[in-house]
Amino acid sequence: MKKIIIVLPLYNDWKSANRLLGNINKIFLKKSNINIIIVDDYSSEKINIDIKKYLNIKRIHVLSLNQNVGSQKAIYLALKKIQNETNAIIVVMDADGEDDESKLRKLVIKAEKNEKGIVFAKRTKRTENVILRFLNIIRLIITFLLTGKFLNIGNFCAFSGKNLKALLSNRNITLAFSSGAIKNIKKNYFISIKKKNRYFGRSKVSFYFLIMHSINLISVFYKEVFLRTSVVILLYLIIKGLDNNIAIIFTFYTIINLCLILNYFLNINNIFDKNITTTTKRFF
Repeated sequence: MKKIIIVLPLYNDWKSANRLLGNINKIFLKKSNINIIIVDDYSSEKINIDIKKYLNIKRIHVLSLNQNVGSQKAIYLALKKIQNETNAIIVVMDADGEDDESKLRKLVIKAEKNEKGIVFAKRTKRTENVILRFLNIIRLIITFLLTGKFLNIGNFCAFSGKNLKALLSNRNITLAFSSGAIKNIKKNYFISIKKKNRYFGRSKVSFYFLIMHSINLISVFYKEVFLRTSVVILLYLIIKGLDNNIAIIFTFYTIINLCLILNYFLNINNIFDKNITTTTKRFF
């Protein structure tokens, strides 16, 4: 098996990270070349890794950021650090237990067989309350209508390091990792995996988070949204002509596209990675 690098963005959740590392340690044999990069997103909690328990993991690095940037940008910064690891299999997953670590081997094996693409864990079951699950379905429908992509995926994925150059060719993944990855890497594969409950505490998904994350997911495809909504406007003009509703429709069309374009460029063109310093701590 090739070298495997697992990227774990983390904020104040060392207890969950230790449980996840313990589970990963049980899944892989000592001869496996497992390397962990924990991206500490400026946690207020002190770094706490119980290294004596993880004998089957070759190396653990903690990449500490000097400001909180969010999980998507944290993943980007970690991938920038390992952009020359072209012969490794890269895994991105959350450290809170919601991504099923028992499926890691399955993702890695498929990624090894499909080096020119990314293998995503497709959500088959969610653990949020009924209202948030319903809102997520609405989000999926709206996203599909606007972008043509059914983005029922999160960060959990595996891919060959040969894809890092294309993945990092722009900053799409800093806005929304899943959207940016699908935008930058044309070949995508999916394995159905249930979303688990967090190891500790309650889910951090809220109504506000869902709205903002949805906007970021869609903003990556702002060009596709512009083309799709423009076609709708054109068809409406052909069928209905300049009727009383065209002003309202055109206003919505303008607002939607302008908001997505502004959101994209305001987030993509910031200089966060120039202002962030990182400290790497190697445990073994």
